[in-house]
Amino acid sequence: MQATPNRTSKIPRRGTMSPRVSQGSKSPTGSGSPQENGSPQLPVEDLASTSIHDEAPFASRLTQGLEDCNWEQLQGKYADAMDEHGRVEENIRVETAKLLEAFMAWSQTTVSQDENRALKRFKTQMQHVQNSEVNVENKKKHYEEVVKAFQNALALLNDQMKI
Repeated sequence: MQATPNRTSKIPRRGTMSPRVSQGSKSPTGSGSPQENGSPQLPVEDLASTSIHDEAPFASRLTQGLEDCNWEQLQGKYADAMDEHGRVEENIRVETAKLLEAFMAWSQTTVSQDENRALKRFKTQMQHVQNSEVNVENKKKHYEEVVKAFQNALALLNDQMKI
């Protein structure tokens, strides 16, 4: 997976990048060596001329040792990591499906209980209405009988007065 000579690679190579700028004032040992942590240090006056947006030092640190990488091994590790993530994702999907089934069962139970309660309330209301209708009908009959009794009593009184 190395870059072919006729194609330009976007991966920076050693020696082609500008040296990393270290912002430390002196080395911890006080030796005053121009290199700290294996990279040269620019003089203070060169720091002002270095662009803030210069990503070269950062890129060189990231790409250090890429030439020595075993790309096939890296691809294998990547494939293994993706397989592992796929398995984890599948486990999460299965667990989510189980939780969804439990939620659906709970939800259905709640709906069923609410329906049962509503049916019982409806039956109770219907029974109350029917009882009320029967009571009204009984009262109506009673009042009709009372009125009939008064009419009979009046008729008797009228007959006695005629005599």
